[in-house]
Parts: sequence; C-alpha cells; structure tokens
Amino acid sequence: MQKNEIRLELYEDDEAKQAIQELFSYQSFLDGMKAFLPEQFNNWILQVKNSIETTLDFQHNIILPFLKIIEKISISKLTSSGLDQLDQNGKYLFISNHRDIVLDPAFLNVVLYEHGFKTSQIAIGDNLMMDRISELLFKINRSFAVKRSGTPRELYEHSMKLSNYIKDVITNNKDSVWIAQREGRAKDGNDRTQIGLLNMLALSNEGNLKQHFLDFNMVPVAISYEYDPCGMLKTLEYLSQQANTGVKRTFQKDVEHILRGLKGQKGHIHIHFGKPLHEELDVLNETVNKKQQLESLAAIIDKSIHFNYKLHPVNYVAYDLLHQTNKYVQQYDEKALEFYTQFFEDQLQQLKPEEYEIGRTYLLGMYANPVKVKFD
Repeated sequence: MQKNEIRLELYEDDEAKQAIQELFSYQSFLDGMKAFLPEQFNNWILQVKNSIETTLDFQHNIILPFLKIIEKISISKLTSSGLDQLDQNGKYLFISNHRDIVLDPAFLNVVLYEHGFKTSQIAIGDNLMMDRISELLFKINRSFAVKRSGTPRELYEHSMKLSNYIKDVITNNKDSVWIAQREGRAKDGNDRTQIGLLNMLALSNEGNLKQHFLDFNMVPVAISYEYDPCGMLKTLEYLSQQANTGVKRTFQKDVEHILRGLKGQKGHIHIHFGKPLHEELDVLNETVNKKQQLESLAAIIDKSIHFNYKLHPVNYVAYDLLHQTNKYVQQYDEKALEFYTQFFEDQLQQLKPEEYEIGRTYLLGMYANPVKVKFD
C-alpha cells in the first residue's frame, strides 16, 4: 500500500486484537478514559479489554455500553421509527442528515443493535484520524476513512475505490454502511444531499444507473436532536468565517466539537429509517442526463429526510422568533415560548454586541430550518 493510500477494509480479527492492545498501550488514552468515564465503567473496561478480540466485540462490549452512559447523562429519550420496513438480514446503505460528528452513526448503530440488526460500517472523514489514537479508535469501531484532501487525481482514485468498496460490502451481503448525505455537518440545520456524494457512488456503475443505485439498497435516515450541544460553537465558527479572520478548522477543534457533542444536553433524539428506495428510482429512467439523474436522486433523499425529521417545540419557536410571526403558535404554549426564548438568549450572551444580530439569525436558523424545509 502506498504511503498516502487509505485502506478501507475493516480489521481482520488478528489485526483487531493487535490494534486494541496498541490503543490501550497509550497512557494518554488511559488518562482520557479515567477523566471522562465513570470510575466503575472505566475499571470494567480495563478488566475486559484483554478478552476483546474482534471489532464486533469492541463495539458490543465497550462502545455500546459507553453510548448508553452518554444516553443516560445527556439525552432525555432516544426513539426510532421505520425499522419495521427493513429486513434484519438485509444490507443497506444508510444515507442520513449530518448534525453531530460522531453521534449520528453511533446512535444509529445503538438503535440497530437494540432491534436485532447488525451494526453498520461507518464512513468518516480522514480529518478525524489525524493522530494514531483516534485512528485506532475509529477503525476498531468498524469505521473506514473518506479522503478529504489530496491532488485531484488522488481524490478521484480514492473515490473510485470507495464507491467499489461500499457496493461490494452491500451487494455481497457483508454489512450495511452509514454515510452522511454531505461532507461535513449541516451546521445551519439545512439538510441537503450533495451531488458530489452521489457522483462518488455512481463511479462504480458499469451499466444502468437506476439498477446501480437499486443495488445499494439505499435507505434515507432522518436524525433529529431536540438540542444541539454544539450550537454556539457552530455559531462562533460561522461568525469567524464571516469576519474572515483566517482561523482554520483544526483537528483540535474537531475534538472540542466531539467532546461537547458527547457531554452536552441533546434532549430527545429521534431516528427515522425511511423505506428503501426502489420504485422511487424509476424517475432515473426519465432522462439519460447523468447530472439530472443525480439531482433527481438527491431530491428523493432530501424529501424523505425532511418529511420524516421529527420537529420539537424548540424548532417551531425558533421559526416564529426568526421570522417575527406566530405561524406555528399552535405547536407550543406560552410557557414553552418563554422558556425557549430564554434558552436562545442565554447562549447569545456569549457574543460581542456587534455580533449579536448575525449570531442570533444564524443560531435561530439552525433550529428553524428543519421547519422551513419540511413545510415552506
């Protein structure tokens, strides 16, 4: 394998065992566990780590119990719908909206596991594997890297390899795969599928494009968080971009967002699994223009995600506050209006006076846009 080439295949069992041993050999990782985890759970992990030999062992015995702790301390409830439309033995390409760096696929896998499905492989940006510990942690958790930087030729070759890999995993009944509908999170709450993602998936096509996407067994997934624990971090980042400060996103910033996402209050998380896209893809036969075909497919995925996104009172309040209307007043009462108005104002107090209006518009839009795309 060349130096800059990314391996997509998951660890074999012997590799997984070696990787787990290496991960726990780093004192900084052990120190981080001790600082972040409840003492009893941390001690339990240290006791069982030597008996964990596969990636599935690692997921089931460490990652899933860890996520149940996160659920207990930061989520009011975790619900799901739509799994009755799927076959437990089927393999799917789950394409979801993207709000949290790691929790979107993490809790999707929690829901799958608790309903008798095998957990999916996870596609993540290689920017999250910038040090050896994070690389090991993600790979042992059945993740593979999507190359985010390089020459045009390198990116094209990786995209081709990625497309073939995902198709092979699904069509040969090895695993389901989760991938976000776009590169990076929809920080403003406006969930839209990037044509570039679909173009990457189309690279492995050798015949009819409709049949090609049928083979992926695509399932749009709508993930909604009542509260975004990174809401102000995203707002401050947006303001920095608008001010053209030249501050670039770093791996350390990603880690800050990951930790805030894990620890911060999220309220109610709901995950809806849409119906696998089959007859909906007939529209791809209506044109031979590939660009139009991919645009039509993106619209189909978006429609499913927008329609099935679970809205909360905070979303309706944000919409009415942002647009200075009472259009959705029937969705909340006076007490909720007062509570959520204060909820936003408390966060906005972090801003400088000259940033307040732009920051307020952005933060409210983050919560209001799911209402807009669903109904407006």
